[in-house]
Amino acid sequence: MAAIAETRSDYRQEFEADSARRAGWLAPLQQRGIEAFESQGFPTRRQEAWRKVDLTPITQHHYPRVAEPGRVSSALTDKLGAFPGHRVVFVDGIYAPELSDLGSLPKGLTVGSLAEYADGAPERLTEVMGERVDIDAQPFIALNTGLFRDGAFVHVARGALVEQPVVIVHVATEAAQGHAVYPRTVTHVEAGAEARVIEQFVSPDEIEGLVVPVSEVHAGQDAIVDYHRLQEEGAAMRHIGGVHASAEGNAGCRVYSLASGAALSRVDYYADLEGEGVDLQLKGLYLTEGRQFSDQHTYVNHRVAHGTSSQVFRGILQGRSETTFDGLIRVFEGAEKTSAEQQNRNLLLDKMALSHSNPRLEIFNNDVVCTHGSTVGELDETALFYLRSRGVSQAEGKSLLTVAFANEVLENMRDERVSNYIRDRILDRLPGGENMRSSA
Repeated sequence: MAAIAETRSDYRQEFEADSARRAGWLAPLQQRGIEAFESQGFPTRRQEAWRKVDLTPITQHHYPRVAEPGRVSSALTDKLGAFPGHRVVFVDGIYAPELSDLGSLPKGLTVGSLAEYADGAPERLTEVMGERVDIDAQPFIALNTGLFRDGAFVHVARGALVEQPVVIVHVATEAAQGHAVYPRTVTHVEAGAEARVIEQFVSPDEIEGLVVPVSEVHAGQDAIVDYHRLQEEGAAMRHIGGVHASAEGNAGCRVYSLASGAALSRVDYYADLEGEGVDLQLKGLYLTEGRQFSDQHTYVNHRVAHGTSSQVFRGILQGRSETTFDGLIRVFEGAEKTSAEQQNRNLLLDKMALSHSNPRLEIFNNDVVCTHGSTVGELDETALFYLRSRGVSQAEGKSLLTVAFANEVLENMRDERVSNYIRDRILDRLPGGENMRSSA
């Protein structure tokens, strides 16, 4: 406990040392964040939601915030062009205009840096930022709230249709070695508007640091929002993040996730259906190899009647890696005519891989249709034998079946570039997969 208390004190001292640089409009929110973190401390395995996660490397070492952004290597620069669109780049948590491409934004779209609003933020930002994040229940989200210095703000005006995606790239450089980065993103899509957002996290393989991101996504009445989260940091990084999605009446909100990077990763997904007729989709893939550990927690809250939600998470595990999926559907009193489903399936490609799955329901209403389930298994040997009998090699057969396993998450994505990109990341990890890549 003494080590944890000392670490907490270090983060509080960082907060206090940064007071002169903090924008006035952000000060109350960030004060709430650091105080919430101080009152909670880091979670331990005694807490049910964290019992599978070994946070010792984080709790026993203080990760000071990166003082100044580092240099982006050519390998990381190449990743910036993976998706064409309106691109905004942050290096070690700070906006990098020289790497961004915001020169021709269409009418109704605002994309920029939170640091631009040093003298005061517009109402369209303040009315959503921090309003729905559960600072008092999630210490890492509280820590981000207290210590972030910059972040992305995406706003789509009422009724606007944004055809090209907004691409947000967070790059951690060599300056993040032994340090922490706190990315923050706020996406506000107003009533009747439509937009796609791709958020990507990258770093060099050899860098051992801590990335603690928080992303807030809000869909207004009748809005349509597609949010894609691609977590691809290097093999030594540690990534503890949170995503908060909320939707008003008749909105369509789709959240897609790829978790393939970092030695240790944990992401908590919160979704609030706030109006009748909301259609929420939450789909995720996690890919692990070696001794990677990946943890996905979801909390879907049906607060009003006539809401629909679908969760589909699939894991592909190799080596001695370990994963956890913990999903909760809450149907509140008065939320009748709710339809909610949750599905988690895991594919073990090596016998030493380990998967934990815990789908859950909390229902306080009778007039609902809710289902949940999970499976853990290996490749179908009969299907593999059939492919071999048709002249497909053993390696390519395994690759075909593995990609087919992932397709339920990838199918129906409106942006084929994202789905093809993820398929290629799967194939990159499989023997013989390089011959099957869509970009080949």
